[in-house]
Amino acid sequence: MRQRFVRSLAGAVAIVLVGGALGVLANAVSSGGIPLIASDAAPGTAIGLAAARQVHQAGGAAFVDARPRDDYVAGHIEGALNVPYGERARELGELRRELPRTRPLVAYCEGGSCTSAFELSAWLAANGWRDVKVLADGYPAWEAAGFPVTQGAAP
Repeated sequence: MRQRFVRSLAGAVAIVLVGGALGVLANAVSSGGIPLIASDAAPGTAIGLAAARQVHQAGGAAFVDARPRDDYVAGHIEGALNVPYGERARELGELRRELPRTRPLVAYCEGGSCTSAFELSAWLAANGWRDVKVLADGYPAWEAAGFPVTQGAAP
């Protein structure tokens, strides 16, 4: 009787371990996986102009413009994607296809009293992106510094 119980318990433990391992593996390869390791920075952590320029030059982060489409078309950081905060839910599928959840993101808007970039960064983090920062002074500071900008519709 005791031997049967031990065998049953060992089988149950094996099933739980294999199931857990398969779950972690599926999460790791899924585009919609849940982050297992927290980012060092809280969503919406502001970064300065110099740090943003450095990651832009290195190509290490994707830039996400939280401003309305008309503002984006009039001028935006070179290579940035446009995800107006008010239209974020509609863009989620495309974002998941285009931006790996492990890629660092830098959101921006008009700076100053504009909160769209902070709100977008929190939404992106809640949807699985692990490293989302906000360009502290937004697009106007980037443009005033003479950093690469472009006009027109999304790439």
